[in-house]
Amino acid sequence: MLKQEVFEKASMVFGVSVGIAHNITYTSVSEKRETKTETPETLKKLDDEVEINLIISKAIESGRYRDLQDKLWKMNKKRHGRTKEVTIYKNAWKEIRNDR
Repeated sequence: MLKQEVFEKASMVFGVSVGIAHNITYTSVSEKRETKTETPETLKKLDDEVEINLIISKAIESGRYRDLQDKLWKMNKKRHGRTKEVTIYKNAWKEIRNDR
């Protein structure tokens, strides 16, 4: 477990909030679907988490992570109650890619 000071220092260095990621140990939800141990609701949530992780990975690889976090912050301020988190990530990533 990291100390609070490490989180604060990383937040200052990157200029964004830092949290703990949820580790997903498989590459596709279809692998999990085949085992039939999860409910459909859990699998749908898992699909969304995989999609969010993919967007974050693309942003990091392209050097646009900070831009993504800024856009997410702005979009979350205007967020409607029923808007899913994955939708906000998709829209933010789409806008960032179009800004180039």
